[in-house]
Amino acid sequence: MHEFTGDNKLRKEEKLLKRAQFDAVFKGGRSAGNKRLVVHWLDNDLGHPRLGLVVSTRFGGAVERNRFKRRIREIFRTHKNEIGARDVVVLPSKRPESRSAGHDELLDSFLKLVAKMGGNEKNS
Repeated sequence: MHEFTGDNKLRKEEKLLKRAQFDAVFKGGRSAGNKRLVVHWLDNDLGHPRLGLVVSTRFGGAVERNRFKRRIREIFRTHKNEIGARDVVVLPSKRPESRSAGHDELLDSFLKLVAKMGGNEKNS
């Protein structure tokens, strides 16, 4: 277990920040989705998960986009030990349920997608 997965902090090292990191996940990774979220993931060799967020202006105004991102970051931060050593990129679904979803609905959707991740590839 990596030192980052034992706490509830979200450090800079646990975020995907560069375009090349996102491109690697989109090109070489796997994906799954439901009516609220779409998740792309790729195993990494770092020993801890990293999160990337992509929220288009189509989703809504800045307030809605930032609310969605805050909720996903919080969910990731509190459940990162269940993800394993993966780079994860989260996008809202194109369906209207993603815009109206509260924290609990997003949490439920995220955990279901994490379960799909665990079944397909190794979980370090």
